[in-house]
Amino acid sequence: MSVFLAQWGSDILTAGGAGLVAAYFAFQLGKQRRVPLTTPRASAAIAASGSVALVWPDDDDGAGWGQPEEEADTATRAALVKRLGLSTDPLDTAPSTFDILEALAAASAELGARLNRLRQRGEAFTLSVLGLEVQGKPHGAKAIVWLTPGAPAGDLAGAEQASFPAWRTDSQGALLWANHPYLQAVEAHDLEDARARDCALDRKARKDATLAAKGRSSTSTRPITINGKRRILRISLFPAHDGASGVAFDVTEEIETRDTLAREAKAHEETLNHLTDAVVVFDSTRRLTTHNLAFSRLWGLEDAWLNEGPSHGEWLDRLRQSAKIASARDFAAWKAQELSYYQEPGLIPDQTWTMPDGRILRVARQRQPSGGLLILFEDISDKMGLQARFKTLIEVQRATLDKLGEGVAVFTADGKLSLANSAFARMWGLEQSFLDALPEFDLVVERAILIHRDSAFWNELKARISDPSPQSRQEKQGEFICVDGTSLTWLTRPLPDGATLAAFADVTAARKVEMALRDKAAAFQDADRLKTEFVRNVSYQLRTPLTTIGGYTELLVAGVGGSLTPAQSDYLSAIGSASSHLGKLIENILDLAMIDAGQMSLDLGDVHVREVLEITAEIARTSSGNDQVKILVDCDDNVGVIRADNARIRQILFNLVSNALRFTGKGDTVTMGARRFEGSVRLWVSDTGPGIEINRQASVFEGFADGDRRAGVSLALVKRFVELHGGWVSLASPTPRGVTVSCYLPAEAANQHAAPELDLIS
Repeated sequence: MSVFLAQWGSDILTAGGAGLVAAYFAFQLGKQRRVPLTTPRASAAIAASGSVALVWPDDDDGAGWGQPEEEADTATRAALVKRLGLSTDPLDTAPSTFDILEALAAASAELGARLNRLRQRGEAFTLSVLGLEVQGKPHGAKAIVWLTPGAPAGDLAGAEQASFPAWRTDSQGALLWANHPYLQAVEAHDLEDARARDCALDRKARKDATLAAKGRSSTSTRPITINGKRRILRISLFPAHDGASGVAFDVTEEIETRDTLAREAKAHEETLNHLTDAVVVFDSTRRLTTHNLAFSRLWGLEDAWLNEGPSHGEWLDRLRQSAKIASARDFAAWKAQELSYYQEPGLIPDQTWTMPDGRILRVARQRQPSGGLLILFEDISDKMGLQARFKTLIEVQRATLDKLGEGVAVFTADGKLSLANSAFARMWGLEQSFLDALPEFDLVVERAILIHRDSAFWNELKARISDPSPQSRQEKQGEFICVDGTSLTWLTRPLPDGATLAAFADVTAARKVEMALRDKAAAFQDADRLKTEFVRNVSYQLRTPLTTIGGYTELLVAGVGGSLTPAQSDYLSAIGSASSHLGKLIENILDLAMIDAGQMSLDLGDVHVREVLEITAEIARTSSGNDQVKILVDCDDNVGVIRADNARIRQILFNLVSNALRFTGKGDTVTMGARRFEGSVRLWVSDTGPGIEINRQASVFEGFADGDRRAGVSLALVKRFVELHGGWVSLASPTPRGVTVSCYLPAEAANQHAAPELDLIS
């Protein structure tokens, strides 16, 4: 029992423990001083210990037991006899100590074998037989056996009935005694089976038992396989009388729980380190026990200092010294308030700390079950800034909405008004106080229907607000006229949060303007049609007298009326030139009128650009009658063919050349040219006559520019023809003399201007 009591910190010795000590003392005394065991001093020690001893003399041959010397007092021997149940009849001879030993040997064959080996080989042993401890040791040539009363049956009951393995070994580590859990652990049928097979929990347990017998106690925790299952045992071995005692406790659940707690603690620590919020935990003694990386970064504290576990007050002092927190008017009172949260009952409200660097922290505290305090610091600077900006944005939006002329209202999914501007209130005759109460949609309709009495419209609008289906939550718009004649356009648009925006705009003035513009456009169309018809009629009317003038002029020039003087010939030539120019002018005016009326179409075909240039130049040389102006052609041989209206291209070039000849004189030059680019061709006509001022160049293609002699119908007609082909024109006059008009034509004209029956097939 001493082993088990020692396991729990008791210093109580078992019955018989003193006897073991005394017997060992007696043995050592005789060994060291070389005195007979039966000295008075040894006898007194043995008698005091409650043990009896048998000593075989030196001259014993070892063949039999012989009659040994014995040392025992009468009381001790009587107690042993009584314990073994030997006869104590007064008429009988009282049993001797040797009789007791023989009785024990008869009860245990192993004891007899051990006694023989002791006498023959000097092998020491320790056995427990019938509740007595038998210990044999050699002493020189002598053999000594001690018989010590072991623990009574009641004293071993606790070990026998214990739920944990318990055992006893001799000085060599051999098993002497074991309880039932031990036998189950080593898979032995009984104690004799375990002793016969020398069973042990493992090799280390046998080795530790040998060391414990020499006075070296040991406790170790290691895995042991029991009944095919891996268990973790805490095995303790203690010195006993010439042997060792051992106990083993199954700590599998304890170890697993400890490992689980360690893993959970590590996981919690890793979790805390992944948090962006700073966390610190103080224990019941107000010392720092846990913190995460965010905490050390937030306050700029060294991990080495934090790992020393400073107190809560020391941490606050450190923050104050390093100016990490805002200075308090009464720091001592503020610090006392912080430390009072360990005892104050109830929930601790959150606080906000404004840091010297402008950051704002939310401070949340939570008491721990162990009496400590957890503090969390959240940097809400960005959050507070966002909230402030959000509030400002809302106010700006409200102010902006109130400045809008459109009436805007937002209804939630349950049909309740959440936002409306002042224009909405004016439009539907609603008081601002009524809108501030955020009424239901039906209450708004009760008043608005007085202005627009179409109940179907309001029912449809309500369905769009309250119906969450994708079919209903679509943007839609329309227009209606109120009872007072006001025209309103409306629009509904679903919002991401499930609400619906309804907007109304007063377009009465716009509709009136549109109607006036339509009337004006119709009047312009009528006027343009009348103008076109007038120009056409006038042109046709002018052609008749012009033809007569030209015909009679030709007759007079031919000498039909007789010979003419040189002066008369010059006059007739001037009349002919004027009538020819007037005829071309009339044709150009008719072409312009047809283009403006949309009645001009192109007759597309292959046009050889160089050939057209040379023909036009030759005609111009022949018809101009002015051989003092040079007409040149500047055209590459590879300019090739374009798809265009051949007649209109000739008309474009002839008009440009004619316009140039009218403003050139002796010594001037008119150049016609062409260059091909990727997908287009540039035609140009340049002259060396008077230039055009920069401020008048933009109006030369308008037809009848006031005050500009070089602007005329011919240039306007050139611009129209080029645009019909899908091209554009430009004019350059960088110096006081010289004008260049360029026409950029696509290699293949746009066929939307061609006659339908002549559409090109690409």
